[in-house]
Amino acid sequence: MSLMKRNKWYKILLKEAEMYLKKAPKVSPVHKSDHLKRVWKRSEILCKSLNCDPDVMVAACLLHDLGRHHGLEIHGRKSAELAKPILERHNFPRDKIPKVLDAIAQHDYNFPPAERKSIESKILYDADKMDAFGTVGIYRHLLFIEAGRIRMNEVIPLLEKRWTGLTLIESRKIAKEDYEYTVNFFKSLQKELKEA
Repeated sequence: MSLMKRNKWYKILLKEAEMYLKKAPKVSPVHKSDHLKRVWKRSEILCKSLNCDPDVMVAACLLHDLGRHHGLEIHGRKSAELAKPILERHNFPRDKIPKVLDAIAQHDYNFPPAERKSIESKILYDADKMDAFGTVGIYRHLLFIEAGRIRMNEVIPLLEKRWTGLTLIESRKIAKEDYEYTVNFFKSLQKELKEA
């Protein structure tokens, strides 16, 4: 049985995240519950192999983007601020709350990697960035292009930056095929658009 199905916090905190989306001031279309579930799925794999705390991990994964729904790109601290009362309201273990909040606060791309100390914060960072790879990653980038948040010629450098920024060897093993697939897709797309 997967950690997802065994972890009692999964349903509780996923429901909280989904309820938050209903009242959030500026919902990000690519950071909804489907994104949270994919981040947890990748984190679950890493959590098993790296012996991290599954309670901390599931809470960090499901609450890490609350601040994103305030229109913030750099949103880790805001997300941690919003996650704290949710965890306290549900009597999440008090000794684990600081670890959850640290992982959330440290998952932004501009947070200094050397300061990302806990295994949970490293896993959350990597699993979140890995959602840019694969078929869903392609879809997410196309939405960003359509929304005017990124230009086509910026996608491959961004993908490369995310790939080189992964902190764990285990993450690279999991993401390698999806990363290469995504880069090749955008190379082909750019070539065909130029030839048209």
